[in-house]
Parts: sequence; structure tokens; C-alpha cells
Amino acid sequence: MLAQPPSNAHKTVEGGPKGWQSKRMKHDQLCAIAHNLADSLASGLCFIIGYHHADVFGEAALCKDGAIEIDFLNGQIVRGDASDSLTSAAARFAVALPEFCRHNGSDIAHFGALSATFETLAREPRMLLSVADRNGHHSITEYAGLPMKRLRVLDHLGRIRRTPRQAVTIHR
Repeated sequence: MLAQPPSNAHKTVEGGPKGWQSKRMKHDQLCAIAHNLADSLASGLCFIIGYHHADVFGEAALCKDGAIEIDFLNGQIVRGDASDSLTSAAARFAVALPEFCRHNGSDIAHFGALSATFETLAREPRMLLSVADRNGHHSITEYAGLPMKRLRVLDHLGRIRRTPRQAVTIHR
């Protein structure tokens, strides 16, 4: 039997227009929002913040370790040397994030952490997306290419599958 929404399904809650769902966002939904945000920057066009040209991979290539890490919640460059333009873009992403979350049926409060590391040491541009939610789940997902896509691997039966997210355990 399929799960039915409660009788007050027409009402919305903090999670957005899907009012019958829990107020807590699923971790995969937060990862999807984070991917769209970071991919916008990786594309170089940054349409989420209005048109803002940024070459995050070009700037990462100029860094000594070939990487730039951006904290999207706080709008800061946390690793690598970035131009004023990229620093400005990072700050604008933090300002645009609450509305972007609302537009995608979420709330910025569901994120515990959100950062992306853009690397240029491999054959193609690569991004490591780190997402933590308020429920204690934390994962790192690897993307490559432009647009950013999850890497593909063969499973034990020889089928092509997306690489799984790496769950991160936080010791307290």
C-alpha cells in the first residue's frame, strides 16, 4: 500500500511546497541542491547569482596545490588563492543561497556545512562536494568534467553505476 499524505497535505511547512513531507530534508536532496549551486560556479557563468563570469578552475590551476575550496554557507575562500572576482562571487553565492534553497523546496537551515573543492590536477576538472546536514549526516561526492557529473564505475556484475557518496564519520 502506498503511503498517503496526511489530510492537511494542502498546508506547507518549513520544507517548502511539499507540505506533507517531513520538515527534515533528506540528505540526497541537500546534495542535489549543493551540486546545482557548485556546478553553476564550475560552469563559469554563475547564473544563480546573476551573470558573473568566474574561472574557478583556471584560478585553481594557478594555486600551488592546484585547488580552491569555497565555503558556500559563509561565502568565503577557505583554501587557495583567489582573485577579487572569485572572492566576490563566493560572497554572492552565500547571499543567494537562502532563496535558491527556498526555490528548491528547502531551507538553508537544513545545511550544517556546504563546501566544494575545485581541483585541476587530474585529466579533467574535478570537484569534491562536501555536504553536512543538521541531522548529523556528512558526505563527500566526487564530480568531474563540465558540466560536473558523478564519476561512473563498474559494479561487481559489470554494470556501470555512479560512484557512491563517501559517508564521513565525525568523532565527537
